[in-house]
Amino acid sequence: MVSTDPHAVPSAMPAGPWLTVLGMHRSGTSGITGALGALGLGVPHRDDRMDWPESNPEHWESSALTVYDDDVLADLGGSWDAPPDLVAGWEDGAAVRRDPGPERAARTAFPDPGPIVWKDPRLCLLLPYWRRFLPGPHAAVLIWRSPLEVAGSLRRRDGMQLADGVALWEHYNRSALSNLAGIDTYVCSYGSVLADPHGALTALAGWLAALPQFEDGARGWDVGRAAAAIAERPADRTDDDGDGDGLLLTPQEELLVHLTALAGGHRPLDPGAVGADSPWTTALLAARRGSRTRELAGVEAQVDQKQTEIDRMRASTSWRVTAPLRAVIARATGTRG
Repeated sequence: MVSTDPHAVPSAMPAGPWLTVLGMHRSGTSGITGALGALGLGVPHRDDRMDWPESNPEHWESSALTVYDDDVLADLGGSWDAPPDLVAGWEDGAAVRRDPGPERAARTAFPDPGPIVWKDPRLCLLLPYWRRFLPGPHAAVLIWRSPLEVAGSLRRRDGMQLADGVALWEHYNRSALSNLAGIDTYVCSYGSVLADPHGALTALAGWLAALPQFEDGARGWDVGRAAAAIAERPADRTDDDGDGDGLLLTPQEELLVHLTALAGGHRPLDPGAVGADSPWTTALLAARRGSRTRELAGVEAQVDQKQTEIDRMRASTSWRVTAPLRAVIARATGTRG
C-alpha cells in the first residue's frame, strides 16, 4: 500500500496495515494493545518486547521502536516526561533527520506480515514525524484516562508530583488530538473499556472491520478473547487519595469534556478546537525541561572530570613504570591492561 500522506518518503517499513495506539502514559494503552493483539492483530515480536515490573507485566511495547522514539525526543531537546517545545514544521527539520531511519527498528518489532498494532505513548508527540514513514492507509486508537488517575499512577510509579502528572496529561492529549486530525481514529476512555470489556471491544472491532484495510482479516478476529485479555490484566489503582481535589484548571476540565464528546469512531477524525496548553502546564513543562537539562549537564561534567583524572593517571610516571607488570597480568588473566 502507498501512503496517502503528502510528506511520506519511500520506505522499507513493514507493509501492515498499521493501527497505532496513542494515549498518555498510564492511560490504558498497554491494556487496549494487548486486547487488540488477542483480537488478531500483530503485536511486537516477543524477542523485541520490553521487560517490565510486576505491577504491569506486559506493556506490549517494542524495545527497538521505544529506544528510537526516545532518541528522537532527545534530539529535539526533551524526553517523554519533559516533552520538547516543538514549533511548526519541526518534523521536517534537521534535528529529526536520523540515519539510519526507523525502518530497521520497525522490522525488528514486526518481522511478520499482516496487520500490525503499535503502541507507544510518545506517538502523541511524534506522530507528525511518523506519518512520513507509516504505510497507508493508517488508522489509530486514542485511549484516555482521568487526569487525576494518570497523575496518581505516575506518582506511585515514579514519585512524580500530581501537578506535573496533570500537566503531562494535558499536553499529551492536546498533542494527540491535533496530530490525529485527518486520520481514521477511534476514541475511547479506559474507564469505559474496564466497565464493559466485551461491549467496548465489540464496538472497536466492528469499527475496524469496516475499514477496507482490515476487512479481510477481521473474519478471524476473536472478540471474546480480546475482552478476556482486558479482564485478566492486573488492576492499576484508580484512587488519587483526595490529594488532587481542586487541582484541575478550567482548560483541563474542558479538555476532559472534549475527549468524552469524541467517543467512538471517526473517518477521519476532526478534533475540533483543541486549543493550546494552559499557561500553568506550559510553565511546569518548561521547568521540567530545564531540570533535565541541568541534570544532563551535571552528568556530562562528571564524565569530563573522570576522563581528566584518567588522562592524568595515564600520563603519570607510576603508570608508565607499571606498564610492563600490567601487560603480564593482562596476558595471564585474559583482560586488558
